Amino acid sequence: MGLLEKYAGDDLFELIDQVAKAEKLDEGHELLRSALETYGLEHVVYLAVNLPSEKRDRPLVAMTYSAEWQKHYAQRDYVDIDPVVKAGIGGILPVDWETLDRKHPTVKKFFGEAQEFKVGAQGISVPVRGRHGEFALFSVTSDLSPPEWSRLKQHLMRDLMLLAYNFHSFALKAEQIEDGDDYRDKLSFRESECLRWTAMGKSAWDTGQIMGVSERTVKFHLENARGKLHAMNTTHAVSKAISLNLIALY
Repeated sequence: MGLLEKYAGDDLFELIDQVAKAEKLDEGHELLRSALETYGLEHVVYLAVNLPSEKRDRPLVAMTYSAEWQKHYAQRDYVDIDPVVKAGIGGILPVDWETLDRKHPTVKKFFGEAQEFKVGAQGISVPVRGRHGEFALFSVTSDLSPPEWSRLKQHLMRDLMLLAYNFHSFALKAEQIEDGDDYRDKLSFRESECLRWTAMGKSAWDTGQIMGVSERTVKFHLENARGKLHAMNTTHAVSKAISLNLIALY
């Protein structure tokens, strides 16, 4: 079961739709925070830098961390040593905080202080690289016990990636930053259908059976869709197609 399958009765996509309809960044972020809280997640954080806008020369930030931790973090220039930020900037895959090396005294001290400020014992961060050169990091944290966190984490990654990509698209719109590309009519019917069934949890084999084509053909159409949507992977392509209303989930 995915992280948000029970949310509002209609799973993850209802939440994505509600966030997309918000007018301000804080409104969308609050919707996200309230939903994630239901599943034992402590905080949600969104950070974007190098945005394609002359109006904004500072990072775009939306977070539920306490004001005290935010001030403490800034005063000590922790962005320069934060291993989560370093791992996110250096890669494209989700960062599981459990895998980070905490042996260095400075890093150990950083995580210890984060715990004092109730940041959350566990966390996952999803890097988002925009087509304009911008970079965003979408993170959630939790204070669940290790066994509970381990169970939740098994179902968390795909949902978080979808949320991260869609929230980034929403943030750009909230900041009145246009994508600058018209994707309408770029996808063929077969490409749209392959993305739609993938979004609904079907494998390439399942989709092929539904559409009456081979698994290889489905993968071919998904690869074409990724290219047309300038997506990093299939999850990103699905997320982008949803946010642009290119596929219908019914």
